[in-house]
Amino acid sequence: MGNFIKFLGTAGARIVVARQLRSSAGIWLKLGLANLYLDPGPGALVRCFSAKPKLDPTKLDAILLSHNHLDHAGDANAM
Repeated sequence: MGNFIKFLGTAGARIVVARQLRSSAGIWLKLGLANLYLDPGPGALVRCFSAKPKLDPTKLDAILLSHNHLDHAGDANAM
């Protein structure tokens, strides 16, 4: 598979997250040989396995956090 950007969650506001209207699971980036995950919020690990095609977190080269709020870093340790 070539380069891609996969949005696994785009929610951010606490009301949206609290009501589970959308996931805040972040963005997977495949750039060349690098697999990067930006802002793995709550549900990031689950979203990887439910993505089509599935995304394997063990293949990640780096996890990038824009800042340390729950909706951006909630699953960083799990990833």
